[in-house]
Amino acid sequence: MTDWTITKRLEFDAGIDAVWRAITDPAELSLWFGDGADFDPTPGTDGAMVWENHGRYAVRVEESSPPNRLVWSWMHEPNAAFDSAHATRVEWSLSVRPGGGTALELRESGFVTATHYDDNNGGWDEELGELRTLLGAV
Repeated sequence: MTDWTITKRLEFDAGIDAVWRAITDPAELSLWFGDGADFDPTPGTDGAMVWENHGRYAVRVEESSPPNRLVWSWMHEPNAAFDSAHATRVEWSLSVRPGGGTALELRESGFVTATHYDDNNGGWDEELGELRTLLGAV
């Protein structure tokens, strides 16, 4: 089995609390990640990320250590109930940059096909580009 893992790193002028809000607050998520979010960053909660043109993607929060670490799993197929099909794991790590600002590292793992990996890799570039615009990346 091939280990396809997506890793992205961004640096922001914004403080760690602002970046944390951008990845955990439903109103903020909706500004850059899809068109809507039903999201509570409490471990064990289920929610969804919504794209008008793609559907609703079920999410389950696994870990949350504000403002440094967030882990969720999410379904690859739209409108599928959690655990009814394959999910991948998304890990967010935030740290304060020397001199100020925030470093964000995203890691998504658990892909079973190259197509799924490629779709999400390109998707993260687009979505994180919107986060970069929202928060002012370095």
